[in-house]
Amino acid sequence: MKENTLREEGLFNDSGLTPNMEDYLETISVLAKRNRVVRVKDIAKKMKVKMPSVTSALQKLKDRGLIDYEKYGYVDLTEEGAKLAQRIYSRHSCLADFFENILKIDKKEADEEACRIEHHISPRSCRQLKRLVEYMNSDATNSQWKDEFFAMMEERKLSELSEGQRAIIVRIESPPLLRKRLLEIGFRKGETIELVRYAPLQDPLQVRVKGCNVSLRVEEAKTVIVRLLQEKEDDAEE
Repeated sequence: MKENTLREEGLFNDSGLTPNMEDYLETISVLAKRNRVVRVKDIAKKMKVKMPSVTSALQKLKDRGLIDYEKYGYVDLTEEGAKLAQRIYSRHSCLADFFENILKIDKKEADEEACRIEHHISPRSCRQLKRLVEYMNSDATNSQWKDEFFAMMEERKLSELSEGQRAIIVRIESPPLLRKRLLEIGFRKGETIELVRYAPLQDPLQVRVKGCNVSLRVEEAKTVIVRLLQEKEDDAEE
């Protein structure tokens, strides 16, 4: 893909702005789509910074010809500023989409991860992630392979569950003696397990499997791989 095409898609990080200034420009663009006008206090609230910091940043963006802004007035993107903001947001959207829909990370966390990475990712890496997302979302992708991949991405260690969460046991990766003990008390593939509570110091933890409460050390629980049950699956079981 040629450099110009990368720029058009917003995947080429050549804005000439610092990551902080890119964040301001992106925030103004997002607010402008939601509100009739963009005010300094709106930007400060969105970015969780103080008003003087916003004023200073806006002056720098104005000096670059990216915004129209008079002190204590409304903020508007110039034509150049709007184009640049869209490019920056495109990188963010691509990364957030990858984290949330491919890696199956919580939406809020995915957005935060995208914010941290979007200013530093190389053009090639961003381009390849975009292609991967498009491939995974394509109807041409082998459905069985895709289902297996997403099922694997949902896996986690039993020790990573929160109190009250229920999951399906996928496999046991314990040493032979521990594996044998766990199998004997009901830790079998496909069995539903619930994390009841953690001890005050988070170790050991208590789980419920086959109607029995079992105490496990965290290191032992790390060897039990599970898939979190969603609400619909819980309802279906009941």
